[in-house]
Amino acid sequence: MNKKVLLFALCAIISVGDVFSQTVQWAVRPTSAQLEGYGRFLKVRKYGKCGLIDHNNQEIVPVSYDSITAFRDGYALVLNRIGKQFKIEGVVAENDNDMQPLSEIVYATQFMWFSDGKMPVKGLDGWGYLGTDGNMAIPCQFQIAYPFSSGLASVMLDDKAYYIDRNMDYLPVEAGYGNLLFASTFSGDEAVVYSANGYNPKGYVINRRGRIVRNYKVKSTELRVNKIDHSVVDKTQQLNEQVQQLQQDTRYTVYESNRLYGYKRNGEIVLPAQLEKAEPVRGSYANVRFKGQNGVLRMIDGRFSIQMENSQIDVIGNDMGKGILNLSVPAALEDAILQLRMYDESGNEMSMQANTYQGQYRIYSFSPIEKPKASCVVPYRLELWSDNLKLMEKRYDISYVVKAPQKTEKPVVTPKQDIIDDNMVIASMSLSAPRAKGKKANPRNDFYVTVTVSNKSTRRGTALISLFVDGKPVGNKSVSVRGQGSADAIFAVSDIKKERYARVKATLKHGKSSHEANIHFMPFS
Repeated sequence: MNKKVLLFALCAIISVGDVFSQTVQWAVRPTSAQLEGYGRFLKVRKYGKCGLIDHNNQEIVPVSYDSITAFRDGYALVLNRIGKQFKIEGVVAENDNDMQPLSEIVYATQFMWFSDGKMPVKGLDGWGYLGTDGNMAIPCQFQIAYPFSSGLASVMLDDKAYYIDRNMDYLPVEAGYGNLLFASTFSGDEAVVYSANGYNPKGYVINRRGRIVRNYKVKSTELRVNKIDHSVVDKTQQLNEQVQQLQQDTRYTVYESNRLYGYKRNGEIVLPAQLEKAEPVRGSYANVRFKGQNGVLRMIDGRFSIQMENSQIDVIGNDMGKGILNLSVPAALEDAILQLRMYDESGNEMSMQANTYQGQYRIYSFSPIEKPKASCVVPYRLELWSDNLKLMEKRYDISYVVKAPQKTEKPVVTPKQDIIDDNMVIASMSLSAPRAKGKKANPRNDFYVTVTVSNKSTRRGTALISLFVDGKPVGNKSVSVRGQGSADAIFAVSDIKKERYARVKATLKHGKSSHEANIHFMPFS
């Protein structure tokens, strides 16, 4: 997709270029100690086990698991108790109708939610990060791993603290790279670290580039850490105080609707009304109360637009086309998990499929709940969500054109797929060339290689990938891939002690697809 030009043909009844030049995101995310409920699903308990059904009594998760967490940021975990631990069996998306099984055996930690699309989990080889697709986003390798925030996460390795980004690259920290005793989760653009240099560890506040912003005047023995997300407790209080000291931005006003509050800028809605309390915007921040908890919102300058790609949806016999929506988001939200939801006039939700989950440009497809019997124009309500916040609400009229099917003399024969078993559709799977997961190895000199598997089928499949380095086998990985989706298989190449180039080959089971690439291996130091 050309990122410089995004022009789509729109139906005459749809306004061209629905552009919103202002939006928000959490600077300090609110957390809730109470269950959030189960959205459009119902939780079922029977004989000590639980599962999920929808309001049409259709089974989403079989009633055979020990626990299902409440939905948080659009996802819930399906768990089974193993001794004193909970093994994660699957991930359920609030806007999906099935459970995504896990590709590896991992266990839940105290951080049972996804942030930046990743969740800390514990496996046989230490801590790592699970992705929302049920595959490992970052392999298990750490002593402990903390939640991602602002694109970075704090990890412990060999009793030292580090920061990694989503590509598993390590952030150089001015306060003492490779010699930190403590590194907090980022709150907004800042975090607190303690350097191990000297007998009395010193505290510093750093920015997202690892540079020291100022000293942190709290003794290491008196440091208070928020157990919920590993942030420093008084960082929220400090940010609140800073917000109060900033000059009020009079371009923003608070408005009320149905006893809830939102924000407008110069009369245009920035955030639809959904807050229990909303204070004036000071600088770029506003203190708010959301679902019983306090948080801080950051106002973002940028643009996002939603456009309809096809001018109409054709209905021919039993076949019905899909609507395609193209979403362009501000650069500050390109790593955010966004959800598009569409409802008809009766409040019924459309089936919405996200074809891309990250990046500045995303594509969504949808189908109507019922097939129209005659050509018509149907009004819909479209909502854009992120981090439990409704960022936008818009009304769209969509045109459906019913056409008579054309007669064909010969039936269309669909080529038979090479089905290996119920979970494997090899004919629809393909591989990308192997590529480096990060710029260099981790402090243990383990280098990680990523292979992307694409599934052209409409059904979920499981692919088995093998990796070879200079002809020597590294290992096998099994990944679960959604229909019309893709997933990553991540391999660890151990003992990288010197800089070198190697020929890396990835193959799909039964040799249906393979790719090779030259990769530059770099040790940690």
